[in-house]
Amino acid sequence: MNKQQIQKTIQFANTQCENVDKKLTKKRQQVLEILLNANKPLSAYEVKNQFNKIMDSSIVAMSVYRILNVLESVNLVHRLKSENKYMPCSHADGGCHHQLSIFLICNSCHTVSEINETDELVRSLFKKVQATGFSPTTSQLEISGTCDECQHSTSKLIEK
Repeated sequence: MNKQQIQKTIQFANTQCENVDKKLTKKRQQVLEILLNANKPLSAYEVKNQFNKIMDSSIVAMSVYRILNVLESVNLVHRLKSENKYMPCSHADGGCHHQLSIFLICNSCHTVSEINETDELVRSLFKKVQATGFSPTTSQLEISGTCDECQHSTSKLIEK
């Protein structure tokens, strides 16, 4: 993410926080920026370590968890439950409005891609869920496998 995209995301994050009477404090902003600059999901301890390297004041893991919970509550970050790691929403510069977040997690290179589907299949799924009387508050699906790039690099090694 370039500086202009990060700045746009921070402005949006500020608005998101204000809309629910929360503040995007300096520490919250820095944690969000760490996630935005990461090229992979990070654990709270990885965020803490990066924070402590770049900031004058240090932060403890419990504070990072609290900050991540706030950022998640305003739809700026997602927690990957299977990995216990955090990543910015792919729509963090304009709002996370999708009904279902789908994360594709590569077992080889550990990259994560977020795709958002609002097609008929997802609408049908939610109708079936609601027909049972269940009322979901948040929805995400995590699918583990091998990304296209890793599949291609593996097949090239086999060919040699």
